[in-house]
Amino acid sequence: MLSKMVDQPEYGKNTGYLVDFIKKTFSAKLLNLEEIRNLYVNQSLSAVQIARHFGVAKSVIIVRLHSLGIREGVNSARSTNPQNYRCRIPPYGFSIRAGKLVPNKAELRVCRAIVELIDRQGKSANWTGQELGRRGYKNRAGRTTWDHSTIRSIFKRWKNKL
Repeated sequence: MLSKMVDQPEYGKNTGYLVDFIKKTFSAKLLNLEEIRNLYVNQSLSAVQIARHFGVAKSVIIVRLHSLGIREGVNSARSTNPQNYRCRIPPYGFSIRAGKLVPNKAELRVCRAIVELIDRQGKSANWTGQELGRRGYKNRAGRTTWDHSTIRSIFKRWKNKL
């Protein structure tokens, strides 16, 4: 629902009026269920995004999805779709731009170093974290200290990709 106030001057006078324009859909029952299914299943849009598209409340879309037999939760794979990424923090090696995952070149350098040290040189995660600190690579917090669990998770994500 959009509300927009505009200044509309009266002709011949030095006064103005505010006019309220509210977009409202009166035919929520007439929404195309196949289009809702397509937006949710194929395009991986959230219920909130679909509701904005149709100009209705989120609860209307959820009821329609339930009537279609679709009952996925909040933590489904749709929130991690790279073309419509809705998680707050992106995986290491990526940034979020306009709702899409895009590679982060600085972080990818660190990922390559981790894969090189662990996979190709056979070093441990602890040793790799210390080596990254010695080389001056900083983590997302801006420090040169690396936790071995962070190193392991980065390695698992990138080991067969770099």
